[in-house]
Amino acid sequence: MSNQVQNKPTAAYVLSLLGGIIGILMAIYYLYVWINYYMYLGEWSSYYGDYGLGLFGFSGTVLLGIGIWTLISSILIMVFASKLNSDPMEHSKWGALILVFSILDGLSLLGALLAFIGGILALVYKPIPISGQPMYQQPYSAPPPPAYAQPQQPITRICPQCGRVVNENTKFCPHCGKQLN
Repeated sequence: MSNQVQNKPTAAYVLSLLGGIIGILMAIYYLYVWINYYMYLGEWSSYYGDYGLGLFGFSGTVLLGIGIWTLISSILIMVFASKLNSDPMEHSKWGALILVFSILDGLSLLGALLAFIGGILALVYKPIPISGQPMYQQPYSAPPPPAYAQPQQPITRICPQCGRVVNENTKFCPHCGKQLN
């Protein structure tokens, strides 16, 4: 199947891409703070003695981990957004991945929110292939005419006394009252 569609998932692409860019900026901020945190504690620990706070202290390690995780997940969100734009027929896969990594990248706040909305838009996107028929709808065809059962003619017989037509199951003629065998 061709990956060309009449309607591109532009809103999902742009929001996811912006979310990834904001996430990268937040990751750079976290890493910048971590570097300054390390420099400050490194100078402090060399002056007052090393108390295990430097580069791999608990707070520094958490901040470094947040910065690296935010950077990786934001880059992945941008990659998935570009894949969504280039291969819109696979929108469910790329939308789900954008959605998952936007949830996991919750620390960039605005970036994660934009990517989350972009992921949802990618999931609900309905591509229309160049052929003109939407991907998820069956072409319209008129329903077949109903097969009506032909009404059966009741089996009848003639009353021997009055000569009228009566049903075969009738015990007495409804017109004259003669008992039928």
